[in-house]
Amino acid sequence: MTSNPRLALAAASLAATALVVALVERPAHAQAAKPLQVQETNVEGVNAEVVEAVRKEGVLTIKIRYRNGGASPAKVVFTNDGRDVDHYYVVAGSTKFLVLKDAKNVPLMNALNSHGGLYAELKPAGSFLFWAKYPAPPADAKKVNVHTPLAPPIEDVPLTESK
Repeated sequence: MTSNPRLALAAASLAATALVVALVERPAHAQAAKPLQVQETNVEGVNAEVVEAVRKEGVLTIKIRYRNGGASPAKVVFTNDGRDVDHYYVVAGSTKFLVLKDAKNVPLMNALNSHGGLYAELKPAGSFLFWAKYPAPPADAKKVNVHTPLAPPIEDVPLTESK
């Protein structure tokens, strides 16, 4: 505990503000936008919905919502180890773009577990948002094909420019 009354008062005020913010009713989220493309996957009942393909400052961000439309739970295995990451790529024209990696060789995508695995257990009507960052294709590329090991290529996904 601090002996400075001003510091104690400031800390109490900050804690009270945080509590009020946590208790304030938040507005309902708007209805999710229509997916850019939908592709059936190799996992029974699960579809891949490309919900975002945004090019910004030399980076392309792809977001895919995997949605379980089946009546049973589904396990989706995205990667078993870090080497599987290169199976997630985009193609623009005749150029293949792999997932970007940081200075420590960590893929810029959903966090992998300590063995490089990424899994999702989807309840019926459940979903999982997969995302990854790629080098952006040239400005004249208006569409890309998204490749994953879970589905046939998701073709002609329109790109959006972000400022």
